[in-house]
Amino acid sequence: MVQYNFIVASARVETNVSLPVRPQAGDVISLSTGVNTPHYLVHRVEIFANSDVVNVHVQRFPDQLSAKLAIDGFRNMRNFLRDEAEK
Repeated sequence: MVQYNFIVASARVETNVSLPVRPQAGDVISLSTGVNTPHYLVHRVEIFANSDVVNVHVQRFPDQLSAKLAIDGFRNMRNFLRDEAEK
């Protein structure tokens, strides 16, 4: 079992998090289904050799709306439509 720790500005904010898949840079993670719960943007994934500990360096947003407004491409299809029209 892999243990994920969320790191914000060199401080652990969540420890022993269970995730269905290994996160990648650019992923947006929420630990519950509520829109008013914290959302996290993954900046870097730090994996240690021969260890079950994975540090996930994230940027924390207080809720889904804050994340949506700050993260380009998070549930925003406008750029996708514009790119398709240019091709």
